[in-house]
Amino acid sequence: MSKLDPIATTKAMVDAYQRYLHTLIEPRDPKLARALDAAIAAAIQDGVTKGPILEVTPPYAQGRSLRELIGEGVLHPEFASLAGGLPLDRPLYVHQEQALRKATQGRNLVVATGTGSGKTESFLIPILNQLIAERAAGTLGPEVRALLLYPMNALANDQMKRLRVLLRDMPDITFGRYTGETKHTIRAATSVFEQQNPGEPRVPNELLSREEMRAKPPHILLTNYAMLEYLLLRPLDMDLFEGDFAGKWRFIVVDEAHVYDGARGAELAMLLRRLRDRVARDGVMQCIATSATVGGDPGAAAHFASSLFNVPFEYDAMDASRQDVVGATRIDHPRGQEWGPMPSVAYARLLDADDPAAGILAHAAKAGFTTSDAGEALAHEQRVMRLRSLLARGPVPLPDVARELLPADEQALPVTAALVALANSTRDKTETPVLSARYHLFARATEGAFGCLGGNGPHVSLNRRERCDCGDASFEFGCCRRCGTVYLSGALERVGANSIFRSRRTFDERRVWLALADVLSAGADEDDLTLNPLKAVAGNEGGLCARCGTFKVGPAGTCPAEGCTGAEMRSVRFIKDVQEELTSCLTCGGRASSLVRLFQTGNEAAVSVLATALYQLLPPAPEMEQANRPGGGRKLLLFSDSRQAAAYFAPYLDQSYGRLQRRRLLYRGILNSLAIDGDVRLTDVVTHAAVEANQFGVFETYDSKQARERRVALWAQQEVVGLDERLSLEGSGLVRWRMWRDPAWQAPPPLRALGLSEDEVWDLLNELVRSVRTQGVVAPLEGVDPRDEAFDPRRGPIYIRETGAEAKRKVISWSPTSGVNRRLNYLTRLLNRLGSTTDPAVLLTNIWRFLTLASPKAWFRTTNDAKLGVVHQLVLRVVG
Repeated sequence: MSKLDPIATTKAMVDAYQRYLHTLIEPRDPKLARALDAAIAAAIQDGVTKGPILEVTPPYAQGRSLRELIGEGVLHPEFASLAGGLPLDRPLYVHQEQALRKATQGRNLVVATGTGSGKTESFLIPILNQLIAERAAGTLGPEVRALLLYPMNALANDQMKRLRVLLRDMPDITFGRYTGETKHTIRAATSVFEQQNPGEPRVPNELLSREEMRAKPPHILLTNYAMLEYLLLRPLDMDLFEGDFAGKWRFIVVDEAHVYDGARGAELAMLLRRLRDRVARDGVMQCIATSATVGGDPGAAAHFASSLFNVPFEYDAMDASRQDVVGATRIDHPRGQEWGPMPSVAYARLLDADDPAAGILAHAAKAGFTTSDAGEALAHEQRVMRLRSLLARGPVPLPDVARELLPADEQALPVTAALVALANSTRDKTETPVLSARYHLFARATEGAFGCLGGNGPHVSLNRRERCDCGDASFEFGCCRRCGTVYLSGALERVGANSIFRSRRTFDERRVWLALADVLSAGADEDDLTLNPLKAVAGNEGGLCARCGTFKVGPAGTCPAEGCTGAEMRSVRFIKDVQEELTSCLTCGGRASSLVRLFQTGNEAAVSVLATALYQLLPPAPEMEQANRPGGGRKLLLFSDSRQAAAYFAPYLDQSYGRLQRRRLLYRGILNSLAIDGDVRLTDVVTHAAVEANQFGVFETYDSKQARERRVALWAQQEVVGLDERLSLEGSGLVRWRMWRDPAWQAPPPLRALGLSEDEVWDLLNELVRSVRTQGVVAPLEGVDPRDEAFDPRRGPIYIRETGAEAKRKVISWSPTSGVNRRLNYLTRLLNRLGSTTDPAVLLTNIWRFLTLASPKAWFRTTNDAKLGVVHQLVLRVVG
């Protein structure tokens, strides 16, 4: 069985995070770029990421089994018929047994134990026991008996899977999930169920639709607190609470109760009061809360639960019968005889062996430790016992553990990882693992890049600071995503007669931007202005002292500050009337949303990168049914203390991972095309990528070949127009989109006369055409609608003509109608570099006519539109 290597996994995740940090900004100043690269490497080394960190928690103490509790009369005799998923003879944890005993006595309860401790069984078994008792007595009607309230739909969905197994042989006990995702009709809900659970039969007692639950309310109702408020208000859902089916409510369970703090907790408390007034005004309701984090102070936990539910929760430390907060009971570390240690190579060999238990017993017997329980034997192995002692006081970095266990062994790290994996997978006769171990990797989001700009530097730090170690002032900086111009972000503070520019100390401070723009653009890029008419920024001349941060308006000159007199100030541009987002650049004239980016990851992006790297390293599910599902049945669960953040992050991760997946499939399609023919056409890429995507289970089985290729064509079109330019296949340096070149093609003489070779002329034409392509002026592939939202913020169709841009009709101009565009700017700079006196505007016009009229093969598709006149779109055919 494949296992997750903690060392390789940590390295892969850290490397992925480091690569991501390198993509955030790219300063055009090579010295500053090198200093930023060094700062990223140093930050990774010094603590932006930490791990793997090993933690071992003692196993939970075991109590009586379900069969024993049935024999005692704690559970109903017919509970034994509920065998699915609940082994009757396996011992429960002590805290589960305590919770069951208290719950069956009718007490309100807080189950405050760790993740994976079986909190769900602590409330689910008492609820099922009550339903089974009513069923046996013949009093079980179609009324809600228990409400299970979850903070996230994902947790409710997971509980539904468990209930299907538990209740598959008890069709008269019903359950249903009523959330915003629940469909109205049986037909629609059944269709969704079949899509989400392929091959899994529906059990008759699962109510899938709203109309089913309204007709006959389920005994167990699962929802979230936002939907619960809707249910209490809507007349259509009245029968869940009132009327013929009312009066039998018995349980309210709030899972992960710790997330309901502050205002959200107050809202839920009021909601639960309204609910009890509706369903149990004169009756008794048992209230149960679960949490992995509120059990540190049982008294405080009881007080919190009392406030939340408005019913009494007790905790008397001296009276066990008055303790409504149940915590975990742990097993002490095994003591007594040690044996071994085993040879360091034995752990990995045993881990991969067909029968590790037999090998462990053989090693123990050879060392004189006699037992028939492999778990007991391994628990007394010398290094395992030493490992427990090292981790008794808390988590420790794995390298530190390895050095302690095997100080002279060069393979100490992998040997220790193998030892932990073996002990974690080996169980004793009570099914308790020898070690309950887990690894942690910590990574923090960046808050910015801060650098000095004086002659001693530049030096860059990823920690917020106002002064560099070299003594110069340090400023937060970002870059234009298009040209790399450096922009400083900060605040102005009056100190005496001078203004000091420094990094902002709080987000409430008014933001000021300074641009290190030596060469200013002749104007806004007309293409951007046509397709994205954002407001331009103005930059006034100013001077900034790199030593002390003094700023003044006007020519740079020397610093007037005392103690800094005579120091040369750096020429900057002070940007007026913009506080937050910069949408235009003073250097390249580009305009786009968030055109200037600071070195800030944000929590979503950082977690997304780490989660993606981890997901890709997870082994596929061992069960065949799960392994055949998308992603090989891999599962990844992410937690957030913010319900809103969790709801936002799920689609964010899905979208970001989907982009990576699509690019990988396109790249494989390109490689497969190259293996057949060196002249790769975009249509070939689509065909091969569709085959790859189908093999990886991206499509539904009933999708036709044409439908699959249309979907892949949309991905290819997105890549071609460069919507996410820096992270695209081209931006990553993996591919280059180029125009098709006829082998007989010859460069136009006027361009050769500039001193350029045939290849250089070809590169020049491709660069000019690229400026058109990345604005979206590309003829759509077959089956692609350029108006699709996938092309936001540049939905098409977008056209080009020689002159005469029209923003409303999405027509850009090859030669600028007024001002400049990237093509004219590029040619002007090139001619200046070549020392040519050729008029760049005339040359640009002549190149257009060559591309559209004189070229031996059409690169542009011409359309004669009644409203637009003659317009063109690129026909991109070749991948380079």
